Amino acid sequence: MRLHLFSFLFLLLAAVTPAQEAFDWQIFSSKSNLATALYDGEKIWTGSEGGVYSFNIADSTFTTLTKANGLNGSPVKAIVVDPYRKIWFGSLNGIIDVYNPATGSFNRIMAIANSNKTLRGINGLSLSGDTVVVATDFGVSLINSRTLDFYDTYVKFGSIPANTKVNSIRRSGLYYVSTQSGLAVQKPGTTNLNDPNAWDVYTSVPGFTTVIFYFLAESGGELIAGTSRGLFKFSSGVFTPYISELSGKTVKNAIQDGTSTWYLVDYAVPGGTRSTLYKVTNGVITFSRTDLPVLSGLIPGPGEFKYLPSTEGLLRLTESGALDVITPNGPSANVFGGITVDRNGNVYSASGRDLTGKGYYRFDGSKWTNFEASRIPGMPTNSYYNSYTTSDGSVYLGSYGKGFLRIKPDGNTVYYTASNTPLVGIAADPNFLVISALRNDSRGNLWILNFDAGNRKTLSLLTGDSTWYGFENPWGAGVTNYSNLEIDQSDTKWFTSPLRNYLYYYNERGTPSNTADDISGFLTESNGLNGQKINALAIDKRGDMWIGTDLGVQIATSLSNVLQNSSTAKPRISTVFSLRQQKINSIVVDPVNRKWVGTDAGLFLVSSDGTELIAFYDATNSPLLSNDIPVMGSDQKNGKIFIGQTGGLISFSTRAPSPNVDYSALYAYPSPYYPGKGGLLTIDGLIKDSDITILDVSGNKVKFFSSPGGRVANWDGKDEAGNTVATGVYFIVASDKEGNTVAKIKVAVVR
Repeated sequence: MRLHLFSFLFLLLAAVTPAQEAFDWQIFSSKSNLATALYDGEKIWTGSEGGVYSFNIADSTFTTLTKANGLNGSPVKAIVVDPYRKIWFGSLNGIIDVYNPATGSFNRIMAIANSNKTLRGINGLSLSGDTVVVATDFGVSLINSRTLDFYDTYVKFGSIPANTKVNSIRRSGLYYVSTQSGLAVQKPGTTNLNDPNAWDVYTSVPGFTTVIFYFLAESGGELIAGTSRGLFKFSSGVFTPYISELSGKTVKNAIQDGTSTWYLVDYAVPGGTRSTLYKVTNGVITFSRTDLPVLSGLIPGPGEFKYLPSTEGLLRLTESGALDVITPNGPSANVFGGITVDRNGNVYSASGRDLTGKGYYRFDGSKWTNFEASRIPGMPTNSYYNSYTTSDGSVYLGSYGKGFLRIKPDGNTVYYTASNTPLVGIAADPNFLVISALRNDSRGNLWILNFDAGNRKTLSLLTGDSTWYGFENPWGAGVTNYSNLEIDQSDTKWFTSPLRNYLYYYNERGTPSNTADDISGFLTESNGLNGQKINALAIDKRGDMWIGTDLGVQIATSLSNVLQNSSTAKPRISTVFSLRQQKINSIVVDPVNRKWVGTDAGLFLVSSDGTELIAFYDATNSPLLSNDIPVMGSDQKNGKIFIGQTGGLISFSTRAPSPNVDYSALYAYPSPYYPGKGGLLTIDGLIKDSDITILDVSGNKVKFFSSPGGRVANWDGKDEAGNTVATGVYFIVASDKEGNTVAKIKVAVVR
């Protein structure tokens, strides 16, 4: 009941506040992992986990559709064009988006996504007259392409278990339904397809008693079934092996191209799956291309080209067998293991902590650059999974196995590994060096948290003059897998381990060569922690520690108490009530000390002290791709938040960019301002904690308020009594709290 009450509160709040706090949403994603593609005569439309893009064959331009500009389904797995030239996108989450290219508008069909089915994915879309036929994870649905109304839904086909996944559907006089458990064929003369007896069912093929049916296609006037056991001709209920070279193979798709048919065949390789492409003419293989990324289709294009949607992008194949890749600019993968922003506004993200890592990415606001070991001389690994920007403008990325790297402000990169530093990797392999986190102290020194140091030197220090020091955690006997490093205003290092629900601290007292005066210890439930796994740490602008756990957020204040080195002098720990029971994954402190908190249930914005829940965002009320918020970063200068999700990097602007140092850039917009249209007047260019007075042309005070603390404040066009002001010219006077620094601008207001 408690969780239901929380959910109700969040949904109620989301309906009122999100648009006021987060705006200008954008989604950046890799669209190389394609699940489907369709050619509409002009453009190739592709579907992926990162949304949709179209490729115009004539001019090689791209158009991208994401949840930020109207697309809601994700990942997109099926596409069809209806008779009215609208494009239908079917998604894994069951949403069908109907896009009108002429108007740029979307209609959304939610019936499948909102059904009570456990699995609701859309696996295929096809057209039969003006009916869109939908293959889903639980059956078949028929939808009127003009009205978007459902004709019917079928979930039981003869003896095939109800709600079985349907891979594809063919309508050729009769319905042919290819499923995970058999092929269902409509009996001639039947009209009530909800009756299981209206279907003939085939669950085996010659030589195999268990088989998955992927498609039924027509080739040379004959029906051909593609299965997990090869190709078979199908006639009068009888299967006959076809193309002996494909016997026993997984044949996933078939595409007719003139008098030939192309077949897509998957096969297992160590660590994954690859595809082979076969061209068959008059029953004979006339062309094949093996060792391809997994293919989901083939599009016969103009001229000699064939276009192949694949897990590595849209491939363009020539008749000679040459391949090139067509994909819009973006990160090389939709995995974001750590996000940081340098002083020039470049966004850096790591890509993953295992063999699937793609190195790291940089986004300069308009273009993505991908850094992978195969293309960067000397880069030791692709498995970078956390990042940090230091006070000198350097960007650091920690890896899973090969130490860390530093990108200097001049753009040069330095790699730090077990072979060129005193750092020691895991006990079983000292060269396998995992760096969990990196942070600066107040002196500009770099502190490195070693995930599992074989020499027990959990913390390492690299000074500005390139001197190294290593420190053991005296309280960490038997503890490995360290994570989450933060440094407070007293230069105390705070860190955690998932193996113990402790919060460790260490302070070398500014004398790294003398360990005799060092202070260390840990906080546990006896000190007020809730005993849950700690997933995130953040030091706020008051110097308090925000601790994100599996059951909410706690705040540790008076952190300097630990420097008394007393068993009784410890920080005070309190609980943020508005975030209780939430699994916390990430925390970002914005320029006005509010907290953006990422959870498994969505994104929360709370006040600086945590007492007020300001806004809540999830996949239902925002462009977020899912409710899981695993990792975040921020651009403090411009007030932007970045969220890494499966499917893409989400960004949005907030109303709390960092304040300016003076009022030289003070301005207001829009001008003229029309308060009757419902928008706010934005006052930009403020210094920290500005007071703002609105005056009329006679110098009378109309309104007085204070800024939220950052560079931007807003006025709703109303006076102190709550009445909308009259048309005229108004002066905006901004000053610091003491009134020593004052600036004035004017704005026109039109009722």
